Amino acid sequence: MAARQVQQSSQAVTEPPSTIVLVAAGLAIASAIELLILRTFTRTAIHIPGIETLREPYEVLSLGGRYAYYVSVAILMVALPGIAWQLWQRGTPLWRGIALSVAAFASLSALAAFGISDRLALDVTAVGAVATVTIAGAAFARRWTFAAPAGLFAAAFVLSSTHTVAQTASQEGLATIETGWALTTAEVMGAAFALSTPLLVSKSLGRGPALIGMGVALVTWVAFLGNGGATARFLLLWSEGLSGVLPSVVYAAAAGCMTATIAALLRMRNVAGAAGLVLLVTGGIGLHSTYQSGLAITGMALLVLALPHQPENRSCRATGDDADGMRGALLTAPGDA
Repeated sequence: MAARQVQQSSQAVTEPPSTIVLVAAGLAIASAIELLILRTFTRTAIHIPGIETLREPYEVLSLGGRYAYYVSVAILMVALPGIAWQLWQRGTPLWRGIALSVAAFASLSALAAFGISDRLALDVTAVGAVATVTIAGAAFARRWTFAAPAGLFAAAFVLSSTHTVAQTASQEGLATIETGWALTTAEVMGAAFALSTPLLVSKSLGRGPALIGMGVALVTWVAFLGNGGATARFLLLWSEGLSGVLPSVVYAAAAGCMTATIAALLRMRNVAGAAGLVLLVTGGIGLHSTYQSGLAITGMALLVLALPHQPENRSCRATGDDADGMRGALLTAPGDA
């Protein structure tokens, strides 16, 4: 037991402030509602027979989706600088490097809103922020159970974004580069990321979250059966940046794994970690809009803030409270020492 506490004490858990957690939860909920209504329901409603007779309910629901979008954007404007400041306060050069990458994206986004910032510069900054936050987060965690899923998401995001940036550069006459291969690779990496997310909770997945994940996987698989899977793949492209070239069972399993992991994090009361994963889903893979890029960057930053990291140049003593806190932290599971 003492040896286990010593091993656990080698990592320090500094949970995000309650204000950041509250903002993260609000952003995750608002962006999820926006995703479900604006990017999913309104795009499939046209295929529902007799939808004309439900015009008023449809308009009310659409209005709710637009309202959720505006709320999400407003919260995101607060979340980005708030998270950047929280990262900066960690003090070390690496933490402050992450903070600067998040702050740089937030600043260029604000300038872009007034037509000042160049689109190519904003896209490159978004890609750099995702990569920086992920690499630094993996360095702090020093655990492959975080590095694997986070690295796969970052790789998928960067590869998909490379294609978009190359197209923008070509349109502006800067360079012409063939990057079609990057989209297929990003598709595989994106699916692998979702499938690997249970590693974040390791042995703490639990039967309940696993059953919820299986239910979502079944529903997703059935959705791909309808209309030859055309509608589901269309929504996957517009919502997540994935073209749907892989077998439908892969996407079904990926959805199930993501849902099970989020449910497990909530059961472990790790709201910041669960919100971070939700934001990676609502943000999607690649460069779709400044809004979605902001969601993805915020999501990855929240995961980094929520995970235990190696203490720098200090000794750590394990106490009963420390051990209990570790059990509820991201990437920590009973018996995983």
